[in-house]
Amino acid sequence: MEQIKKVLLIDDDTVTNMMHQRIINKSGRAQEILVATDGLAALEILEQHISDNETLPELIFLDINMPRMGGFEFLEEFEERGIGANGQKIIVMLSTSLMKSDHDRAQADPNVHCFANKMIGSEEFLGFVEEALLIRPT
Repeated sequence: MEQIKKVLLIDDDTVTNMMHQRIINKSGRAQEILVATDGLAALEILEQHISDNETLPELIFLDINMPRMGGFEFLEEFEERGIGANGQKIIVMLSTSLMKSDHDRAQADPNVHCFANKMIGSEEFLGFVEEALLIRPT
């Protein structure tokens, strides 16, 4: 079973991160899981990977509402810094928000693959892995 190299969880909720880590670990489809508790910490992780010439996460789960830097602010910086320039990663925006404006804003961002409700399940995660594998450079 083919694996992706890295998954990045960006969420300030410890329980959500633990549950997603459990699902990802149980699937056996990711070699490494990185966790950031806000957008700023996530940008630091990504920039460190770039600086160290390491593989960037192929799959990113991004919460909307977080302290210091939320999901939409992260996306603005992600774009501005050119981190997603190669387009070889999938960003899934996660939220419990029922606001149509959040859904519309996420769908309008070219870096966002899709909007999903927290918590993702095992089957949903496996679907995202398959999509990430399809866009992986050969």
